[in-house]
Amino acid sequence: MAEQTIGSTRTFVLAKGFTQVSNHSALMGEDDTKRLFAEVYADPDRPDVRPQEAYKAILSSMQPGWTLRLLQLFWPDPEPRLEFQRQVQRWNVPNTEGLDILRQGLSLAVQEYPLPFVRRTVWEFVLPGDEGIAWWEGLNGLCAGFGLRIRYLDQTAIESLTRWVLNPNLEYRA
Repeated sequence: MAEQTIGSTRTFVLAKGFTQVSNHSALMGEDDTKRLFAEVYADPDRPDVRPQEAYKAILSSMQPGWTLRLLQLFWPDPEPRLEFQRQVQRWNVPNTEGLDILRQGLSLAVQEYPLPFVRRTVWEFVLPGDEGIAWWEGLNGLCAGFGLRIRYLDQTAIESLTRWVLNPNLEYRA
């Protein structure tokens, strides 16, 4: 039996640009495939999230030969830090020098401390043709019953994702 490559980072990052497929941005692979991306996350209003059951339903709904790659990424998340900095800026200026030095030190420490990271789950779907787009767009409905939400990635988000895969240097660059 001949060895078959299921997915590789090389084909992910050696892309030929973007194209529009229905309402979605698609990354053109070096092999002329159209690759769609979506982030999957838990519905914050649902305590009964069942991702394992959702994954089973998704995999059983796929046609033979289709390719769906699951990427688990640890991504820098600047939002908690930025929110804390906004709150610190709204504090009243202390009336004593010591407290003001502490406030300035805290502000500086927060700016210099490494960013927190979040785990992100991203799907890459190699579009097999017209029948695949209906399946892709139906993922929202399929996953909703299990407490999962889908956020389809636009061109800017896909570009950010490829930069992170190419250079995950653990530093955030906007």
